[in-house]
Amino acid sequence: MTQGTPQSNLDLELLAAQLRRHTDDLSLYSGMLLNVLSATLPPDLVQVRREGKWKARLAGRREPAVLSIAVTVGDQRYELDREDVGARAATRVCHESGGVVLSTKQVSAEEWARRLAAALAEVAGTNAAAVAALQKLTAP
Repeated sequence: MTQGTPQSNLDLELLAAQLRRHTDDLSLYSGMLLNVLSATLPPDLVQVRREGKWKARLAGRREPAVLSIAVTVGDQRYELDREDVGARAATRVCHESGGVVLSTKQVSAEEWARRLAAALAEVAGTNAAAVAALQKLTAP
């Protein structure tokens, strides 16, 4: 693998399709991201917001549901967010500099997944652990 180039068998379209497939079920999707990406990427790249413990228990859930996840790659932050369990998720891409959000763009789930896949593939070009994470995401 060359510096800055994703592994040849890593199909960005397949990765984007896998990411898109999970945008409707945020709890499953972010759980998948947590298990795969947070285990291989630096912890400061992934942020998760969950509902409160009491709210989850009152709703009959053992564990609080994931309400949003953000993956930061370089100066871009990819957010998948919903107001409450069962609510439709919003997908946004933010441009940051020095921890300050300079712009936020609401994008379609398809565009969000494609852009996140490309950013993660770029990270994978210089990080063997990220390649393993991306291969897990694209596994059938």
